[in-house]
Amino acid sequence: MSIASSLFIYIQFLKNGSSVSLKTININNQTITINKTYKSKEKQKQFLVTRINISGKINSIIINGKKYVLPKTINFTKNSSQAIFITVNNKKLYVENQQLLNINKKVLFTIPSLKTIGVIDKNTGLIAGFIGTQNTPTGIAVNNNKIFVGYKNTSVISVLSLENGFHISDIPIPGDGTCRIENSKNKLFILSSDKKRLIIYNISAGITNSIIFPRKISDFFVNNATDTILTVDGDTGNIDMFSMTNGNRIGTVIIPGSIISVCGDEKNIYAADDFSKTIVKYSLISRTSDVEELINRPLKIRNFNNLIFTVTYSHLIAFDTFSLNPYATFNIKGISELIFTGDKIFVFSKSGKYFVIDASSFYTETVGDIPEAVLEGTYN
Repeated sequence: MSIASSLFIYIQFLKNGSSVSLKTININNQTITINKTYKSKEKQKQFLVTRINISGKINSIIINGKKYVLPKTINFTKNSSQAIFITVNNKKLYVENQQLLNINKKVLFTIPSLKTIGVIDKNTGLIAGFIGTQNTPTGIAVNNNKIFVGYKNTSVISVLSLENGFHISDIPIPGDGTCRIENSKNKLFILSSDKKRLIIYNISAGITNSIIFPRKISDFFVNNATDTILTVDGDTGNIDMFSMTNGNRIGTVIIPGSIISVCGDEKNIYAADDFSKTIVKYSLISRTSDVEELINRPLKIRNFNNLIFTVTYSHLIAFDTFSLNPYATFNIKGISELIFTGDKIFVFSKSGKYFVIDASSFYTETVGDIPEAVLEGTYN
């Protein structure tokens, strides 16, 4: 089913504590009733007002009966996505186009339901714009100033310009499409839509290798520290290890339970046990395990900065990798994606919010609005 082109309208404030009431917005003879007052907060200065289906060209927008001319005319082609920003400064309104070219550091995320890729300015933590796709985007990765996008039930990876999102080329892949992509050491690791095939694509050589699984896997992790790929199926305690180079099986670690998610570093493998509601640290050196019990069952586990980040239905919990003691807890429900950028952690929630957390202080710097659920994200 074709999705119409999308126009996302955001309002943003230059000063904390400012407010403005939006009654109606009119674009191309479409009138949208808003009747809402927006107020800038310490952590949220940008808000999603609405999304509308649109076609053709627009060069102006009418807000509360007053016409505002856009700096640049927007031409909507099939399945394109764009944003307009209403900027509030001293209670005066200005309208701006999205300017992806001006953003050097980007955080990108896929919104499958809208056939759209969202872009956040990593420095400010604010939405910078959107990129429309012809197919349903699922996996996404960045390498060498290019965006690699995989699609549900479509056997290609699209290559887009990181600067502006323009299409460059397509890479055919085996299988039935993509559900996730990871990027490491000039390779793409592409999990197929049915989760039974992991493709290793060498970007420089254009060569593909595939790992075929007898059953669906629930998670995989590219461990740069050991040059291995870790996979789990969610039903058993088997953690399989494969070579990052050619996909050959190296070995298997067996932990009693139902391991739903996995990650690791140079010394340990960290696993989330869905059955016993625990996280497990398995030492690659001593071949022994330590266990930490959770109140709620874990859904996803990732290690970063000597901490183990564990997602449950209602929380994000960071544990110390050495002791497994809880280090920090964030009350965020329905987390769909985590992105670790070095100095910041981007957390996407199914509630329509994303959170930007300082990786050192764990202070939540920014809260923002997303139009619908995010599947996967990446950054440059």
